[in-house]
Amino acid sequence: MQDAEMSALKTLRSGFFYLSAAMAMLIAVVEFTPAVYTYVSSSVGIMVMVVFFTLLLPSAIAVFLYAVFWVIRPGMRQLSEVDGRFRVCYTGTTLILVGLAVLALGTAAVVALATVHAESSLALTVWVLLVGGTIAFTGYVLTFVAGAFKLYGKYRNPLYVAAVLLLTSGVLSALTELLWLVPVSTAGLSRILTAVGYVLTYAALDGTIKKLNAQS
Repeated sequence: MQDAEMSALKTLRSGFFYLSAAMAMLIAVVEFTPAVYTYVSSSVGIMVMVVFFTLLLPSAIAVFLYAVFWVIRPGMRQLSEVDGRFRVCYTGTTLILVGLAVLALGTAAVVALATVHAESSLALTVWVLLVGGTIAFTGYVLTFVAGAFKLYGKYRNPLYVAAVLLLTSGVLSALTELLWLVPVSTAGLSRILTAVGYVLTYAALDGTIKKLNAQS
């Protein structure tokens, strides 16, 4: 049982390492690219923007998807077999997958419909974003926010609490940004909060693994 638990924790630790890397790349693209364009010549700035958006952005998305579905998801499944409290976190990864599938298939349907009936495609776009986004968002909260909280409940490392607070703040900040409830100057705070939350979860998992190794 302890071997299965240790394997799950190590898998999750790897997953949060990849998530931290993905967020670092995303922050570099979104936050630093406009600054580069502002302070260098337009031709160089455009070249940098093209490189960042064609290389870093797809890489960030690919690493994020890999981390969630090929690392975090198996890790949560393994941990749920050790402790049933983590089944909801594994379910969360399934909801993320379903939500993204709805968004992808809905987008394809919107593109196909737009060539025939533009007004209907607009209404379908709203529904796709609402349904797919809500499912994926719910899955994200169950996987990461509830996951960090349950990790604290089991292992009592205070870093998990800090991660919960930061990830929750990141979710709330992202919602306010989407609804345009914050000034432009504070936009992007959600990405920083989320990135730090991932790093703290990684550090907490690393500490938990070392503690369990010392006890064995």
